[in-house]
Amino acid sequence: MERKTLILSAPEVLQCLDMDEVIQVVEETFRESGLGRTILPPKLFMYLSGDGRQDFIFAGPASVPSMKAIGVKIVTGYKDNPARFGLPHILGTMILTDFENGYPLAIFDGVELTNARTGAMTAVAAKYLARRESSSLAIIGGGTQGRSTVRALCRLFPVQDIRLFDVDPRAGKRFEEEMSALVNLPVCICLTSQEVVEGADIIVTATTAEGEFIRNEWVNPGSFIASIGSYPELDSALPLKVDKVVVDDRAQARYRGELWRGFERGIFTDELVYAELGEIVCGKQRGRETPEERTLACMTGVGTLDVAVARRVYEIARERNLGTFFRLHS
Repeated sequence: MERKTLILSAPEVLQCLDMDEVIQVVEETFRESGLGRTILPPKLFMYLSGDGRQDFIFAGPASVPSMKAIGVKIVTGYKDNPARFGLPHILGTMILTDFENGYPLAIFDGVELTNARTGAMTAVAAKYLARRESSSLAIIGGGTQGRSTVRALCRLFPVQDIRLFDVDPRAGKRFEEEMSALVNLPVCICLTSQEVVEGADIIVTATTAEGEFIRNEWVNPGSFIASIGSYPELDSALPLKVDKVVVDDRAQARYRGELWRGFERGIFTDELVYAELGEIVCGKQRGRETPEERTLACMTGVGTLDVAVARRVYEIARERNLGTFFRLHS
């Protein structure tokens, strides 16, 4: 039997990403994870030396057996890419393999996949941790992941009010133009993060910077906060003061995302984390229990979501005859 590998470009991957379907796949993946039916080893990180840039490459293998999903996503981060080469800061490549024999089924762009699953994972976290009637949405960081998150949240909640803060006014303008047309809602550009946060039902930080964008005293009772950036973005008191802290993966939360600096400094301990999101989705733990609870999801992005969504992208691409096949192995 002749075997070939499918190559998909970013536009072709985008054609296979329906947000409603991605949300379903992500929720089911978290359920499988909570039931202990996924495989998620630690990501392999390598930081590149030179000029203090902290460029990096990482590989995240994972498997979701019930979906016949197995593979690895390779991500690089080079901060000088936009200025020197006209390339994005972050680049990603997805390699999906055959669940039965390990043959490479597909190689494709991982950036669009990452953006879609990031928005979906935030929406799934909000489904279980935010108040159902939440209508006011605050976004800090108007990049691709912030925009994807708005798209996903507007599918699950009766959003009427969207506010944005971004340190770059140009990014804020692009966000306003794109999202107001896409979700048919006005977007208010705020001058400070405090102005964005105060009074919001759902608060999302999606930046590439480390800083205190949200302080504990700004967050109302009943609010849900999702920190989805790679670095700490909150006042360190906030995780200690909220009613529930939820993560996507306990081990990964210790060295990536919102909590790692606090763990590194000894401010946070393992007892800080109430549950993994998968444990809530599968019913092992409770999500939001009262209207007054303040809940926090610290999401670092896990490989199980990548391979599960990648498997669905592959299936849709085959159905639609997208991409190009080539023979990788003899």
